[in-house]
Amino acid sequence: MRKHSLFESNKDDLKRGSQNWLLHARYVRGEHAICLELAEKLQKETNNSHRYAHFIKGAVLADAGRLQEAVDKFHSCIRLHPQDPEPLKQVAKCLYRQGRFQLALEAYLEADKLSKHPDPEIYCALAECAWSLGDAEHGIEWARAGESAGGGERAGALLAKLLQNVGDLSGALAAYDHALTTHACTADTLASAGALCLRAGDPRRAFQLLGEALSLQPMQHAAALTLAAMLLQHRDVDAGLARLKAALSAHPTCVAAHSNLGLALLTKKKFVAALTCLQRSVWAAPLSARAAHNLGYALLICRRPASAFCRLASSAALKPQQHYTVLLIAIALERLGDSRADAAYNRAATLAPHDPLIRLNLAGRHARVGRLVDAVDEARVVAELLQRTPDAQLASSLATLTGLLRDAGVDLSQTSTSSDEVKTQETTELEPDEV
Repeated sequence: MRKHSLFESNKDDLKRGSQNWLLHARYVRGEHAICLELAEKLQKETNNSHRYAHFIKGAVLADAGRLQEAVDKFHSCIRLHPQDPEPLKQVAKCLYRQGRFQLALEAYLEADKLSKHPDPEIYCALAECAWSLGDAEHGIEWARAGESAGGGERAGALLAKLLQNVGDLSGALAAYDHALTTHACTADTLASAGALCLRAGDPRRAFQLLGEALSLQPMQHAAALTLAAMLLQHRDVDAGLARLKAALSAHPTCVAAHSNLGLALLTKKKFVAALTCLQRSVWAAPLSARAAHNLGYALLICRRPASAFCRLASSAALKPQQHYTVLLIAIALERLGDSRADAAYNRAATLAPHDPLIRLNLAGRHARVGRLVDAVDEARVVAELLQRTPDAQLASSLATLTGLLRDAGVDLSQTSTSSDEVKTQETTELEPDEV
């Protein structure tokens, strides 16, 4: 916390043998009770005109969460010396913590007028206020001003986040690169930059940045979680599990970590542990559609369609347009023998008409209930979609379906893609309602 302006401008107190240094030492050591006693003593000696005592009492109250009382103390400092920007900055910080972003923005602007030199702390705070108010454009301008004024890592990381918020990924990457090359950044900034590189399609650079973040702070939650996702995508389940456990040890209530850990355990066929982790993610975030979706998916794999339907229905209620959730609801209803399964399959196809996975499941549903002509039509649509976006696993499933339709005596001469045109691998026969 900067208090240089108070020390420099309080020359009268220094002439009288000021104890500002002792107040400062008590405060930075965390000896708040002793600090308040000393401040009260100095106030009595100076007839309640000791500005630094007011300032320290405000800082202690702000640290304790008594923000409105802290604002009153800082206002006392302002009345005693209206030209000092430091108490006004502290008032703005308290207002920001109270969620009064517009008032905080106005206070920071007033502090900027009083400041004799460009203050990067004020510019970064203005950018954060503008971001909270939804004015990302002005936030970017102030973040650039803070970076030019020497804001260091904070200004660079804030600029990157604002650019990412408006969809300028290339600009955000450039801002992170500039911050990383000009400053010794913390693990949080490295983790954020690594996650952005992964989103931008540069996994090698992302892996490097995430590794640097974990080398600086082995229990860094965001870096461990992102690196675990990368490892799971590359089928390295054991290493991914180790990273997820590290993320959970740093943040035990992390919904994403519990959910990813449950899905990873599901791939290792540790069903009880997987359901436990996924259930914890739902408990931690009962309004998370993704957590409910993942738990419903795991319950389907564990052949508990009734419980799966309940979880998937709650997920669909939170996000009605999520087509994969609707597809899983259709599968659960089919396993329960419910006639509403057809409506659910059709609803999923309506939400995502160009998704080959959904259309393939719809074709399988038609075939299982005896609507072979409709199944052939859907298989033809799937073949056309796979020509645009090839997928080996879906092509293999389509070949299996067309083979079964051919064995049933259906004429497939009109389909645009036959099973002979696709290189397939031998697959085990699925249950009649499994994807």
